[in-house]
Amino acid sequence: LEAQSFLPPLRHRLLTCGKDRRSGLILTIPLCLEQTNMDELSVTLDYLLSIPSEKCKARGFTVIVDGRKSQWNVVKTVVLMLQNVVPAEVSLVCVVKPDEFWDKKVTHFCFWKEKDRLGFEVILVSANKLTRYIEPSQLTEDFGGSLTYDHMDWLSKRLAFEKFTKESTSLLDELALINSGSDKGNQQEKERSIDLNFLPSVDPETVLQTGHELLSELQQRRFNGSDGGVSWSPMDDELLAQPQVMKLLDSLREQYTRYQEVCRQRSKRTQLEEIQQKVMQVSGILTCIYCLYYSALKFAATFQQISSIVSSGMNIIRQHNTEA
Repeated sequence: LEAQSFLPPLRHRLLTCGKDRRSGLILTIPLCLEQTNMDELSVTLDYLLSIPSEKCKARGFTVIVDGRKSQWNVVKTVVLMLQNVVPAEVSLVCVVKPDEFWDKKVTHFCFWKEKDRLGFEVILVSANKLTRYIEPSQLTEDFGGSLTYDHMDWLSKRLAFEKFTKESTSLLDELALINSGSDKGNQQEKERSIDLNFLPSVDPETVLQTGHELLSELQQRRFNGSDGGVSWSPMDDELLAQPQVMKLLDSLREQYTRYQEVCRQRSKRTQLEEIQQKVMQVSGILTCIYCLYYSALKFAATFQQISSIVSSGMNIIRQHNTEA
């Protein structure tokens, strides 16, 4: 799954860097008055919950379903859906109720009835009392907390990370194919392999620059707030992304260095072939000149013999006329 595939719904589903009291991640599902597409929501949750490490998943998730702008039947459907999406990973669901609450009998009966089947605890709470279950420092401002979190900034970084990962992986495959083609086979096979795959589909320099910029952004975010500002901790996925980006950059540099060497060797071979062709051309010209020269010498020798014969004949004629 890639974030670009379902960008609109992902803008409204939040996997914040906040932690619950068991150090599990907090997932926020804001609901609105508009009809919620459950299939779309399910896929989005699958994507968000696939990001953290297995170690992080083992600690479970706390899900905040913000139903302040929604209807009870929608909230109920979302809560029941969590059982099918991530039943083993959700440990607590906090449903934030609106000021004008739904029918208490209906909601209480529903959760009481479904408690054992759901596999996780569900509590109904107003926004100003959510801090009873989650520390204020781990809640964002819209829930009365002090956690600094910019979801659109996270989404932008996530898209950049996925784009870099996709481009760099594809480029690594292309460079590996080019480089391996130059290391094996006879000369003709080498030339054919290089000619067919010589130019990568993307510029390696551009991909490397993008990777360095992304890594710089990810590393910089770790130290935000260290100068006395608001304390901020990077999300686990950002910490996981850093070594992945570094590993891809190392592999790219290695393959790109080999690719540049292949280019230099090919350039040298091309220059040698051009010199060889020029030498062959000059050799052909010299051969023609030598042929003409030797033909001229032979013609000169033949002409000299003819001239000598003609001269002897003239002498005989003169001598014959004198005697007569």
